[in-house]
Amino acid sequence: MQAWRVKFLKKSIRGSGTHKKHATADDLAARSHDLEEANKTASFVAHELNNLLTVIQINTEFLLDSAGENPESAQELDEIQRASKRASILARQLLASSRLEPFDPSLAEATLGRKSAAGTAAKSRARATEKAPRTAETILLVEDEAAVRSLAKKVLSQKGYRVLEASDGAIALRIAASHVGEIDLVLTDVAMPNLGGRGMVEELRELSPGLRVLFMSGYPKEEVFPDKETARHTPYLQKPFTSDTLFGEVRAALGYAP
Repeated sequence: MQAWRVKFLKKSIRGSGTHKKHATADDLAARSHDLEEANKTASFVAHELNNLLTVIQINTEFLLDSAGENPESAQELDEIQRASKRASILARQLLASSRLEPFDPSLAEATLGRKSAAGTAAKSRARATEKAPRTAETILLVEDEAAVRSLAKKVLSQKGYRVLEASDGAIALRIAASHVGEIDLVLTDVAMPNLGGRGMVEELRELSPGLRVLFMSGYPKEEVFPDKETARHTPYLQKPFTSDTLFGEVRAALGYAP
């Protein structure tokens, strides 16, 4: 009887150890899944935040242009712009966190500063360019975020471009089919419902291999185009962007000198 009890206890202990191993493995798998879902959510939130920041930045620029000689209004709008730039750094940090990558806020701020300086230079060049008469070029603008699409169209129309707009890739294909030979540039978001930007561009280039394309997204370029060689040859506009950055990148994508 005593020997049977010892044997039973040994089996129970071994069984308990096996159960713990299974429990630990299941727990790790569940935690890994939860972490993956949290990273996806963080990446999506950062992308949507970049869309909203694009709207804030461009609308603030329009208001600054109309503020005129009112220094108080200009000061308040400048404060909005500064806050927007700080928020864009937080969005980048959120994206880096979602990919479990290190993030240096001071480096991001320095990069932002260089982009602001480049934007100022682009603004001066744009003003000089606007004085020169040119034939209006046609841009197919594809963006599912209505506010971003509306503002981008406004900026480009003010610069003299003819803009055709679509809210996703499927609609863009139908528009392109009715304007064959007229489109000089496709400016498209990457992630959209129904048909995304890359899939749409692949279909468009079957008919027009030399079609010029400028992709835009709230996700980093290296995440959208992980292949370095492909990324190097792909024009890309990172959100959030300003009206000057948009105009400068569009001109570059159309083949004009910077």
